[in-house]
Amino acid sequence: MTTGDYNLLLEDDRASFDRKYAKGSCPPPGKSRKWNYLPISRTSQIHNTILLICWIPLAILLFCVALPINIVIWAVAFLFQGGTVGKARSLTQPRSNILIRTLLSLIDVINCVEIPKKWDKTKAASCFEAFRLRNKFSDKEVKFEMLDIDESVTKAEVFHKWHQGDRHPAKLHRVIVLFGPAKTFIVTLTDFAEYDGTSCFNLVKGFVQTYYDGADKAPLVRVMENNPELDLQLTDDLKDKLTAGLAFKCCFIQAFNYALMYGRWLLSREIFDLLGCASPTVVAAIETLDLEVNAEVAAAVKKKGMKMFPHIMSTSSKTLSQLKTKIDNPILLTQVSTQARYYKPKVERNVCGNWLVGLGCKASLDTELSDPSWCAKYYSNLINHIESFSGEVAKSFTSQALFGFMGTAFWANPRIIYWFNNYGIRDMHKDAGGVTYHWGPNYTVATYCLINVVSCDGRTCITLLSSVIPQGELVEAAKMMKRLMIEEVGIDSKNRV
Repeated sequence: MTTGDYNLLLEDDRASFDRKYAKGSCPPPGKSRKWNYLPISRTSQIHNTILLICWIPLAILLFCVALPINIVIWAVAFLFQGGTVGKARSLTQPRSNILIRTLLSLIDVINCVEIPKKWDKTKAASCFEAFRLRNKFSDKEVKFEMLDIDESVTKAEVFHKWHQGDRHPAKLHRVIVLFGPAKTFIVTLTDFAEYDGTSCFNLVKGFVQTYYDGADKAPLVRVMENNPELDLQLTDDLKDKLTAGLAFKCCFIQAFNYALMYGRWLLSREIFDLLGCASPTVVAAIETLDLEVNAEVAAAVKKKGMKMFPHIMSTSSKTLSQLKTKIDNPILLTQVSTQARYYKPKVERNVCGNWLVGLGCKASLDTELSDPSWCAKYYSNLINHIESFSGEVAKSFTSQALFGFMGTAFWANPRIIYWFNNYGIRDMHKDAGGVTYHWGPNYTVATYCLINVVSCDGRTCITLLSSVIPQGELVEAAKMMKRLMIEEVGIDSKNRV
C-alpha cells in the first residue's frame, strides 16, 4: 500500500464514523479556529531515505549548536534566576520558558464527564459563576455554554464530536454543559500549557462540587503565585537535590538526545506536528469497565500481588501488538504528577496548575511492553526514582524546568510515541451518582497511540487516541484492551464486555 493509499484509508475510515455520529442530536463544536492542515500529511518513502542519509551529519551539527545553547541556559539560570530551584519554584513548566509554553498552548485538553442525573440550567449557570469568581477567573479566561440534547445522545458521540473542538473563545478554559432529560454531559476544553491532565479533572470536579454543595461553598482550586490562600512552592528537601552539577550533566544529556532525534526528523513532515499541525485524521475511542466488573478486576489484581499500573500498561501494549497497524519499537512516554510529592503545603490533589514531568524510553512492543514482568519492573523503578528523586525523574525534572524546548527530543516525531497515562483512583461528588470521565488532547496532537486510564467513582474509564491507527481499528482496540484487562487476571470476560 502506498503512502497516498494509506492516507486515503485513514480519511475514509474517519469519515464513515463522522457520518455515523452526524445522525445524532449532540450539537457539534463548530469549525475549528486552529490551523491544522498541510497538503502533505506524512513523509514519503523517498523523502525518508534522504533523511536517513542526512541523519548523522545533521545530528553532529545539531549537537554542536545545542550544547553551547544548553550551557548558556545553565549559566544564566544559576547566575541570575536561582538555578533549577528558582525556575521550578512554583511550576515544572516555568513561565520563563516561553517557547515550550507557546507550543503547549496550541494543545487543548478535552474532558468529557457523563453524570447519570438531570441538571437544572439556572442552578448550573449560577454555580459556575460562583466557581469562576471564587477562583478569580476573568470573563476572557473562561467561557460557559449550555446546550440541550435528547436521551439518545451517548458519550461516544459526544467525545467523537467535541474531540474536534478547541477552547476558543476562552483564553484558558471553555465549559459546555449538555442538558438531557435524564443525564448531563460536561465537556471542557482547557489550555494544556496552563493546566495538566489532573488539573483539568479538578476544574470539572470543582464545578460539580459547587453544583451539589451550593454556590456559597464553591471550592478554591486554582493555584496562583503569591496568592495567600493557595500557592505551592518547592519543598526544602528537593531544593537540596536540584544542584548545579546535576543541571550541568543534563546539558550534555539533552544536547545528545536533541541532536539524535532532531537530526533524524528535523526535515520531515512529522516535525510540523509540534506546531499543532497533526494529521487531520487524529481519532479517538472510549470504553468503560462498569462498577461491578471494575471491582472484580481490582480484587483479582490485588490477589495476584500485582499493581494496577503495570497491569494496564501490559494489557494495553498487548492490544497494540495485535493490531494490523503497529510500531514495533515506539517511544514510551509516561508522566509523573509532582504536585503532591515535591510541592508544599501538602494539600489534596484537587488543585489546578501544571506540575507534570514527562519520562521517556524506547522499548519493544512485543518483548518488553507486553510483558507483565517488564512493566512491573518499570513501575518499581519509576516509584523508586520518584520517592528518592533520582534517576530519570531527577534528570527529567531538571531538564524540563531548565531547558524547556531543548528538552523535547522525544517529540521530534510524535507519531512514534506510545503515550501511556494511568491516573489511578479519582472521585467526584457522591450526589452526582457515579460519573464516568474520559480525557485527552484534542485533534491537534499526533501520536502512535495515546492511552489514558482513570478509575473514577469505581469505574475504569479508557480513552485511546491516535494519528496512525485508523478509526475503526482504534475502536476495536479499545474493546480488546477492555477484554484483556479482565481476562489477564483470570476472569471470564463473557457477558462483561
